Amino acid sequence: MKKSFQLKPVLLSMAVAGSVALTATPAAVQAGEISYNAAVSNMYLWRGINISNPSPVVSGGIDYDFGNGFAIGTWASSEGAFDGSSEWDVYGSYGVSLGDFGFSIGYAAYLYPYAGKDMTTFTSDGGTMLGDWIVGLSYQDLSFTAYIDAETKDHGNNKYYTLDYSIGAFGLHAGYNTNDSSSAEYTEFKVSYAATDNLSFAISKAQGDGAKAIVSGLTGGTGEEAENPQLQVTYSFTF
Repeated sequence: MKKSFQLKPVLLSMAVAGSVALTATPAAVQAGEISYNAAVSNMYLWRGINISNPSPVVSGGIDYDFGNGFAIGTWASSEGAFDGSSEWDVYGSYGVSLGDFGFSIGYAAYLYPYAGKDMTTFTSDGGTMLGDWIVGLSYQDLSFTAYIDAETKDHGNNKYYTLDYSIGAFGLHAGYNTNDSSSAEYTEFKVSYAATDNLSFAISKAQGDGAKAIVSGLTGGTGEEAENPQLQVTYSFTF
């Protein structure tokens, strides 16, 4: 699936993070500077859904800010969406800001190494790659982000929208997944708290048939557990 990562340099508060889902919050970088992040969490919380249950996950990433609005990065996780495979993401973005307002546009490819399949080919063509165009708007501590499915042959024209607001160490998040098929739609909400620069907690709740369908596809069960509240604990750092 994909962590809800933040496209830099403008929308550092969006998603989801991890956001955050499972991601270290990027450190502020200077023009032409590279940054690294790593994290461990009790779960992979993807768009309000625990897709690693019952396994904890480890992740890490590298980001480069060119200092002119362009940024690129890569991120990897020990747990992916295809039978517990690992996940490797590559992404790039361009962002501009004017006073308290910000705009960012980018692309993310989500790659899943999986036996017998090509991770650089879209799933609709027999591979395991997924992709999103990502557009973000922000005003002070409020941000809106749209994840638009880049794979035109599959997934029912899927789109995922998020609204995030930060209040000191607290973060409020709402997400809505929509699809041409109403059975794939669901909403999710999250409240997060950064106890320290490294330790964070999040309580998340997904609701809808789409969430149950995703978990059912991963577990082979009914997927009813997708609507259970989730408590995520993450320890992350940057260097």
